[in-house]
Amino acid sequence: MKGRGQKLNLRSYLSLVSLLWIGITVSAQTIRIEARKNVMDDAFAKSQSILPVYKFDSMRIEPYAKFGVDMGKNQAWYTIKQLPDMAGCKDTGYTYIYFSGSDNAINKGYLLTLIGNYVRSRRTMYFYIDRNNDFDFTNDGAPDSITVQQNDFQIELENTNVKGATYSIKLSRFLYGENMAYKNLLTSHYKAHSGAKKFTNINYCFREQRYNAISADYRGENDSFTIGIKDMNVNGIYNESCTDMLYVGPYKSQIASDELFSIIPVISNNAFEWGGKKYRILSIESTGSYIDIKEDVNAQLSNKLELDKKVPGFDYFNILSKKHSLKEYRKKEVFLFFWDKETLSEEDRTYLSKINTEFSEEIKIITLNHGDEPKQVRITYYYDKIEWPVGYSNSEIGAKYFLEDVNRGFYIGKHRVLKNDNITPKAMYESLLSKRK
Repeated sequence: MKGRGQKLNLRSYLSLVSLLWIGITVSAQTIRIEARKNVMDDAFAKSQSILPVYKFDSMRIEPYAKFGVDMGKNQAWYTIKQLPDMAGCKDTGYTYIYFSGSDNAINKGYLLTLIGNYVRSRRTMYFYIDRNNDFDFTNDGAPDSITVQQNDFQIELENTNVKGATYSIKLSRFLYGENMAYKNLLTSHYKAHSGAKKFTNINYCFREQRYNAISADYRGENDSFTIGIKDMNVNGIYNESCTDMLYVGPYKSQIASDELFSIIPVISNNAFEWGGKKYRILSIESTGSYIDIKEDVNAQLSNKLELDKKVPGFDYFNILSKKHSLKEYRKKEVFLFFWDKETLSEEDRTYLSKINTEFSEEIKIITLNHGDEPKQVRITYYYDKIEWPVGYSNSEIGAKYFLEDVNRGFYIGKHRVLKNDNITPKAMYESLLSKRK
């Protein structure tokens, strides 16, 4: 009986180990990618948003919808309940900062901000922001500030309903003596459309740039990409379907506005294809700290060339500006390799040279630079004494081959039949070497 009990215990132990291993395996399929906040997307640098500053001379303030235009006598005004302690302040201006994380029934989308100059423009300027959007400036904490030596500074706002949901903006001065024509144009515009309000001066106003994007970079054994999320309604929350937008691009790439797509309802229904695989988004942490994804191994792909099928034909120019066509080599096997200067490794260089030198009779090697300027490619070719053929890719070729990132190699058999759609120069060389043996 004792031996039988030991066997049962051993079986139970093995079953437990098996269950634990299954749990670990399933868990390992979920990939958690930590995200970076305050990311500068392409819209950040292009932003022409201005915070116009008007002279503060009344506790009655117009809503943002009428900000910068003449108010009618019958329009509803806001009334400031309490001012902050501004003892010694010589000049006070006011403006609005866009942020929907403090919305309430009275005011939505914009926070009233008072700007205090204590000795004209010779000392620190203080920004008193109505952070909780209640028109009481005594309960918003310490003011933000910018010294006379600073040209720009950053302000962080926090969602009043979701802890940890923050949003930041960068405010920059209009520097004296610079861009005079542009500043004169802005001054004329605001003075002409401000009604009875007193526009201060464009030199007291600020350019606004919004940090309303997060970026998560993933690098696995065979895949690498960046997932970005744009907080479209600027409230510090990054998982709102039908509002916030997703971006997927090459590893450590900048979020591009023209490549954004909407988050659809139910986060787990959102998916994307990259590198010949499909990934499903399992969850997005609401404040943008991380993104959980999982490969969908059973999915049918829409942006992948089919193995054992003919690949698309294309024309290209080599380093000497001579035009070639893939169909020229239909009776030979082809190793097609896309690369750029930044990602081309020493290992890639070595094995591309070895393939070209040792297997030129068995296979045609075509390497196409994807993304660099032609001048830079020529410098690289001649300066580095590259020993393998070099040509130029373009967006049309990249689209035909669903090229999302470089470097990437395609092994193409005779008559343009695809044998492998993601093979490195080293793996290609080893495959050719094994065939000889």
